[in-house]
Amino acid sequence: MANTSQKGSLLIFPLINVDQEDGSNTLIEMSNDQNGRVHVECSYVNEKKDRVDFDFFLTPKGTISWEVFTGSGENFGGFSAPLFPSGGTFTPGNPFRGELVCFAVDQPALNQIAYNHLTGTATVVALADTDATQAKQAYRYNAWSFIARDAFGFPALDNTIQGTAGDLQLTGANDGVSYDGCPGYNIVNFMPNGATLNGVRTIDNDLSVVSCTQDLRQDFFLHLTKLQFSQWNVNENSFSGTFFCADSVTTVQFGGADRTPGLVQGSNFDFSTLRTNDARYQVRGVASSQCPGSEVSGLLGVATASLSLGGDLDEDQEIGSTTHGAGILAGKVLWDPAGTVGFAKSHKGKK
Repeated sequence: MANTSQKGSLLIFPLINVDQEDGSNTLIEMSNDQNGRVHVECSYVNEKKDRVDFDFFLTPKGTISWEVFTGSGENFGGFSAPLFPSGGTFTPGNPFRGELVCFAVDQPALNQIAYNHLTGTATVVALADTDATQAKQAYRYNAWSFIARDAFGFPALDNTIQGTAGDLQLTGANDGVSYDGCPGYNIVNFMPNGATLNGVRTIDNDLSVVSCTQDLRQDFFLHLTKLQFSQWNVNENSFSGTFFCADSVTTVQFGGADRTPGLVQGSNFDFSTLRTNDARYQVRGVASSQCPGSEVSGLLGVATASLSLGGDLDEDQEIGSTTHGAGILAGKVLWDPAGTVGFAKSHKGKK
């Protein structure tokens, strides 16, 4: 199963934020831990389903970094990424928030390949959070990483073409064409909204989550799922009934003041309901008639929380980390093989 502590051939960053309402930006760092050059194909997708793809080369033992808002970056030879897409017609969703998906491809970008030496981190920054006591904040998380597997389940040999061009199979199968599978469900330990522990008060919790069924193509299909939550408090009392009808890229805000419209039974994340200062929740992507068109889906998440410290009334710090995965489900990433080589390709898939 994919996780956030291994190297891989496919990296997925579930939370990219460039919303200038609070001066947000996201810094991406990626490395190649191998003595060979690799070609990397990437796509941004925002919550309204606008997307743009680009590519670059990583030198042997090389690293690359860029900040998403302006696209300026550094690597051997120079690098500029395209701007994060800001259009799209899908509702609801924030066009300035979304995901980044990157994977190894052959030199002409005609096929995805096995190259299990990629790692990456995202640092989410806010420089002007005006409703917080501390206006400048940042946190970092590791990308979810998928290993390309051979027919025996071992990491496939470098530069092996992995499956059918344009179709990354995320199954975990020992078939010589697949990548690691996806978590069947995600677990998050959290302090409920309004809970206080040793001078730390949680104002609200959020979850940025992406589906393991990713369609990065210009002519893409929507993939919808029902996010089904279950919560437990310290006394092992369980709470159910919370759900949200989502697509493949979304952020759900659990807090009472800014709770996402459409989140059913969101009060199950509140201290007033859970009644303990520590809790955990589980989230699955399921098919349900309550969310028409929804399908079963593995999920990859980043859980965040706004905290006040030492008795302050307002937010002092936003924190975030990836969720914990368990179980396994199949997924896939579909993309348009480009057949071109270069540091940045033109925008594609504007909708």
